[in-house]
Amino acid sequence: MKEPGRIYLNYAATSAVKAERVINGLTAYLAENRHISGGRNIGGLDDGALIHRARRTLAEFFAAPSTASVVFTSGVTLSLNMILGGLLKPGDHVLATHVEHNAAARPLRRLQQTGRVQVDFLPNAPDGCLDPALIKPYLRPNTRLLVMTGASNVLGTLQPWEACFAEAKNYGLFTLLDAAQTAGCVPLAFNEHTDALAFTGHKGLGGLAGTGGFILSKAAADLVEPWLCGGTGSASDSLDQPGFLPDKFESGTANVLGILSLALGVEEIQERGIEKIREREQELTRRFLDGARSIPGLLIYGTGDAEQSAPLVSINAPRDSPWFDNALLAQKLYDDYGIITRCGLHCSPLAHQCAGTFPHGALRFSFGYKTTAEEIDTALKALELCRAGA
Repeated sequence: MKEPGRIYLNYAATSAVKAERVINGLTAYLAENRHISGGRNIGGLDDGALIHRARRTLAEFFAAPSTASVVFTSGVTLSLNMILGGLLKPGDHVLATHVEHNAAARPLRRLQQTGRVQVDFLPNAPDGCLDPALIKPYLRPNTRLLVMTGASNVLGTLQPWEACFAEAKNYGLFTLLDAAQTAGCVPLAFNEHTDALAFTGHKGLGGLAGTGGFILSKAAADLVEPWLCGGTGSASDSLDQPGFLPDKFESGTANVLGILSLALGVEEIQERGIEKIREREQELTRRFLDGARSIPGLLIYGTGDAEQSAPLVSINAPRDSPWFDNALLAQKLYDDYGIITRCGLHCSPLAHQCAGTFPHGALRFSFGYKTTAEEIDTALKALELCRAGA
C-alpha cells in the first residue's frame, strides 16, 4: 500500500505497490511459522514444491526451453555476473550496447581490466536507438558474445534485441539479454536466438527485492561454468558441483519467501495479461510525454514515443532554470508535492553519455500498472509550478 499523500513514480527502480495476491500469499506463508526446511508449507505445498511451482510459472511466462533451465538468484546483477564469469574465456571479445546498466557494464569492465576479455560498446543514437547493422563492423575473429539490455533504464528506449540476436547468430555468437526493464512490462519470450536471459523480480514482475534469476539455452547451460558452488541438496555424496540444471547454479539455502513472491507476481501478470499491462503503461507514458512537451523549455530524453519505450521518461529543466540541478528538482517535488522520482545517473553512466546528460544526469519518472492518470497530471502540474518559480 502506498504511503498516504505520496505519489510513487519510481517503478523502474522497484515496484513498490505489490498485488494483493503477493501480499496475501506471503502473509499466509509466514503465518505457518514453521522453521524446519522440509516442513514449511502453504496450501499443502512444502518449500521444494513451492520452488518447483515458481520455476514452472517462470518457465511458462518466459517460454523457457525447460522448467529446469530457470535458475533463481538474488537478482539480475548476480545473474549477469554468473553468466559472464562462467561463459567467457581468456581472449574472448564481447559486444554490448552504449546504454547498458552497470549490472552488465561493470562486470564486463572488470573482465577487461584483468585482461580476460576485450569489450566494445556499440554506438546507440542519442535517443537510445540501436541499428542491428552495426554489429557486423564490430565483429572480430574472437567475438564470442553479444550482451544487450531490453530497454534503457535512463532513456526508456526499447532495444531491437530480437533482430540483433538473430544477426549475432549469423556469426555464431552467444547472446545474453538483460530483461530488468522489460520483464513484466512488455511481451517477452525466450527464442531460438537467445542463449541467456537475466531477470529481476522486484520491478515489473512484482516480487520482493532480492529476487530474480536467469534462463539458459541447452548450449549455454553446457558451457557456462558454475560461478558459485556449495550445497544443493542433490548428489551430496560427491564434492563436485552437480552438472545438471538447475542445481549446477543454485547453491545454498533458497530464498523461499522471495521466490514465492516472484511466482505470485508473475501469476498476477498472467491473469491480468501482459498485453493489457503494456497498453495501460503505454497510455500513462503517452500522457506524461504529451504533458511534458507542453511545458516550455523542458528537456525530454529518449524517443519521445510511448510505443518505442518502456514506461519511463527522463527529463531536465533548462540550464537557466533554478531547477537545472535534477537532485534539487527531485527534492522539491518530494518535499512540496509528495512525488517520488529518481535523479542522477541511475547506475547507467553509459546511457547518460549516449544522451549527452553525463555527468549531470537527469530526473526520471517511471510508471506502473497501478499508477493513475491523476498522479501523472499532478506530477505535470508540479513541474509546471516549479518552472513558474512556485
